[in-house]
Amino acid sequence: MTAGIAAAEVTFSGTANFGYNDTDHTNGASASNPFSDMDLNIAFSKELDNGYTAAASVELDYADGNQGNDITATDALISLTNADSGIHYGDTKHAAENAWSSVGSMDNDAFRAADGEMVTRADMTLGGAKVSVSLGDDTNLTTATPPGTETDYMSLGITGTAGAFTYALAAQNANTAWLDNDDNSAASQLSTTGVRVSTTWGGATVALGHSTNNNGGSTGVEVSYPMGALTTTASYVAEDATGAKANWDVKVVYAEGAMGVTVATDESDDWNVDVSYDMGNGMNLFIGADDGVEDTYAGLSYDLGGGASLLASYADDNDNDDSDDEVGAKDYKEGMTFQLSFAF
Repeated sequence: MTAGIAAAEVTFSGTANFGYNDTDHTNGASASNPFSDMDLNIAFSKELDNGYTAAASVELDYADGNQGNDITATDALISLTNADSGIHYGDTKHAAENAWSSVGSMDNDAFRAADGEMVTRADMTLGGAKVSVSLGDDTNLTTATPPGTETDYMSLGITGTAGAFTYALAAQNANTAWLDNDDNSAASQLSTTGVRVSTTWGGATVALGHSTNNNGGSTGVEVSYPMGALTTTASYVAEDATGAKANWDVKVVYAEGAMGVTVATDESDDWNVDVSYDMGNGMNLFIGADDGVEDTYAGLSYDLGGGASLLASYADDNDNDDSDDEVGAKDYKEGMTFQLSFAF
């Protein structure tokens, strides 16, 4: 018997940005850089009579400044899901990536993040736990000698709760050590496993975790404690690889009314400070510094309503280490920028 269709829906959404920037971010020199980018997201969804939902989606990206002559289709995904299980194919997370959340800054929990490869992931509920397995296929390996030969990325993720505790287990296979053009030239994955347990205790959220790969192991503890408008999060990670030093992070977040402040530091003694202020009438101010004040930035945004907004920003990448032209927590472009944005 074939299941009928109870409901069908097609939705469209997207963004468009137009602006001007006065700096060449590769060298910090003055330049005249008008820019634009647009994307259109199309999603299809059909609710079946048997409780499953069939869905598909794709994003169309329009290249900067050429009137749409170059259109790239990305983020293609199809799925069949219900409340307890599902199967996904396309631009979706690997099983371990989907389950894992790092405890502090771990050196040895680099679970592969999907980036262009086609991933097949099956999710199911077993005994109250969500179990996911995935297989990613990537044929965009370099032609280095010898070339990479393993193109399949296998992954496992398990999440669930046991009394007052939540847990996650993640594992992935080893793969070729050669570079992968479709993954921003990042080295392919190492065999990696991880386990994480968290709970609340005395108002604080406490997490413990351990991960290990071919390079060594990382053992971390993280505590987050809210006190009124103030939330403090601190973590410490012991690294057992030869010559590795421990990693630690401290972040304090204040949010009260129109004001928001974030201050963070770590074992490198770099301080990051971000301040936001809602000025009312749709205007918001954001000021910050990171990389030990090597990067400074400020932005003023104005909500025009209906998904439209204006932005004026300035960012200084003093040490010229933001090669992707995304400076600070808001990813501002280096130099002075004026931008009109639409979202629908």
